[in-house]
Amino acid sequence: MALTRQDIARAGLKLLNDVGLNGLTLRLIAADLGVKAPALYWHVKNKQELLDEMATQMYADAAADREPPEPLEEWDLVAHRARALRRMMLAYRDGAKVFSGTFLGEVDPAEEPPLRRSIASGLDEGRAGLALFTVYSFVVGFTIEEQAVYPVPGELDERYVGAPGGAVFRNVDARFDDGLSMVLDGARRWLGTD
Repeated sequence: MALTRQDIARAGLKLLNDVGLNGLTLRLIAADLGVKAPALYWHVKNKQELLDEMATQMYADAAADREPPEPLEEWDLVAHRARALRRMMLAYRDGAKVFSGTFLGEVDPAEEPPLRRSIASGLDEGRAGLALFTVYSFVVGFTIEEQAVYPVPGELDERYVGAPGGAVFRNVDARFDDGLSMVLDGARRWLGTD
């Protein structure tokens, strides 16, 4: 059977939960796939390309979760997709670190772009893009911090027990929703769409 980039990405994601991002190597993935490490270099040149592929695979696998069960208003769709992005990253140990700073390959072109209707009605596309990037940056940044405090899902790093500021990451779902509301409210005001 011929090895594909998708096979390598899936093996990397599977191993990520066991060893974390720092422990993940092309050599480890090759051993899991039953090949020698040089065989992987035909498909991915380095660890960054591997992370790009893994992030693309994560995003593709979570496509159904990004789609709302019913039609939503534009900003509600942005919030829905922000929550789905967080869930996607939380599904993997260090998932937010894998996803941040990566270049996504082909993604579903049929997915409705956020704020498409407002842009079609005259909202400046560049400003809308900046507002959406700010929402995205909040989600990724919050999740990176969350995964640092809970390196293994559900297990609080003991250093944060009783630490100043550690309370921010108790009841993380509510804290995330509070932060997301602040960012979305600010974005809507900045764009003049509130």
